[in-house]
Amino acid sequence: MKKSTGIKIVLMGIGFVFFLVSFAAADMSVVVKTQYGKIMGTKEPDKSGFSWLGVPFAKPPVGHLRWQPPEEPDNWNGVLKTQKYGNACTQVGGMFGPIPEGGDYSDIWETFFRPVGSEDCLYLNVWRPATSEENLPVILFIYGGTNVVGTAADNVYVGRNLANNANAVVVTTNYRVGHLGWFSHPALNTGDALRDSGNFGLLDLIQSLKFVKNNIANFGGDPDNVTIMGQSAGASNVFALIASPLAAGLFHKAIPLSGAVSSTSPTAAVNKANAVINALLIADGLATDKASADAYRTAQTNVWIKNYLMSKTGADFMRIQTNLTGGKWGTGVRVPEPGSTTALLWNAAPLVADGTVLPATIPLTNVIKSGNFNKVPLLVGHTAEEGKLFAGPFKVDDFTRFRWMVGSYLGTAPDNLKLEDLIDGTILNPLTVESYNQYTSPSTSFFVNAGISAMTSFYPQVPLYAYNFKWNKEPEPWDVVYGAWHSEDLPFIFGNFTLNLDCFGWSKANEPGRLALSNAMQKSIAAFIRTGDPNNSTLGEAWDPWTPTSPHKMGFDATYDDAVISQE
Repeated sequence: MKKSTGIKIVLMGIGFVFFLVSFAAADMSVVVKTQYGKIMGTKEPDKSGFSWLGVPFAKPPVGHLRWQPPEEPDNWNGVLKTQKYGNACTQVGGMFGPIPEGGDYSDIWETFFRPVGSEDCLYLNVWRPATSEENLPVILFIYGGTNVVGTAADNVYVGRNLANNANAVVVTTNYRVGHLGWFSHPALNTGDALRDSGNFGLLDLIQSLKFVKNNIANFGGDPDNVTIMGQSAGASNVFALIASPLAAGLFHKAIPLSGAVSSTSPTAAVNKANAVINALLIADGLATDKASADAYRTAQTNVWIKNYLMSKTGADFMRIQTNLTGGKWGTGVRVPEPGSTTALLWNAAPLVADGTVLPATIPLTNVIKSGNFNKVPLLVGHTAEEGKLFAGPFKVDDFTRFRWMVGSYLGTAPDNLKLEDLIDGTILNPLTVESYNQYTSPSTSFFVNAGISAMTSFYPQVPLYAYNFKWNKEPEPWDVVYGAWHSEDLPFIFGNFTLNLDCFGWSKANEPGRLALSNAMQKSIAAFIRTGDPNNSTLGEAWDPWTPTSPHKMGFDATYDDAVISQE
């Protein structure tokens, strides 16, 4: 027995030394083995952690793999360098990314209203602390963007600081968006329920979770302690994964932020696909309006429609929803009249209640209420002024507003900007802080109520915690124009106060309180991903679970000098 025990100790020691050496290479690179081959990441310049960027988790969904479930990548020989982000998925450029290659966030205006990204985009990114510790909890983050825009390479989502401060492995992943991520039409049907689901973006997320389950231990992560976290549409995708039988066992906790439980009927999904086809026909001069496009399309065979769709480039699908004169949110939104050919083109890509990837029951909250879902603890969050992203009656175009936002961080914005420089006083008359807050409150209420609806459907089947993010200490006038807007909690969770979408909010004056609040939020995330309970010593008071009769939320705020955290 003693001899056997001694051998075991020696083998454990050898394993520890190998792990330590592999994660402490002096040449600033680190090699990890995956099931498909070895990859080489990078030691962070400050030596605080390691990263692997642009790790393939599926074959490029191009050619005959367009509108197909993701397939595992081919094995590779040698060592694959994973030291820069993979392509963003095909989308329309705007304030939410992606950044032009070789540039920074201040250059993002170059992509406005243009088709950007690539169909070859199924890559994920991994960060971990520069230690030899194993079995770290894992966070997989899912970006938002109404499921039509977004990228895991966004500056806000860099996982280095969160990985270090939460002592965790952080993963961010791409997934197909827009018409290439969610598209359901009889012309593409094969008779295979999975291939015909229309939920290709959601299947990408499931594939990324499978990669995590099978490989994350080699990065020092615990495949049996994975938390999925998403914001906005990313939160809706988190809820969808909770409801999907195909995601069972792939995650163990969930953090949906500012999102709703949603799905749409297969019939509605096909109607949207037909609107896309109609718009393509009009763009090609084969029809002139909705009526003639309907007539032309319905006269074709399914074989013709499939060949027609497959002949189009990713950029072709983006151009039919792009208005080169700009749009309200810097994403080239085309706002059509109800019932027009393009009426269904821009709204959020639908999660389809296909009966295989997602249950056929609508609404999806009824699936949750029935108990037929993946039961995990939930931490649900929202911001106090969600609607200020969406409801702003701006008087300046997107280019000007963007340059002022970035200029506020870089010191190049006009001096003494005021509320009336940004908000149209002909829409809000009189234009006051009160009238503007009132104008934006309905959009805020939508997101707050969506969170309440979600938690109500889950109660009492799983542990539930909730927070209200209230920080709005940006320099004037951004503290009123945006304040605690939709997505403003993400820089605090990730600890990234750099040149990004929210950069107009960072100042030396608010830095002490901002950093203290970020630390408290990261420590709360760290506690939750370990135990399913966000309580920790930085909060200063107990964070009670949410129930319909005692709807407790932790309020996260800060003065200019310190965090202000209290239960509501």
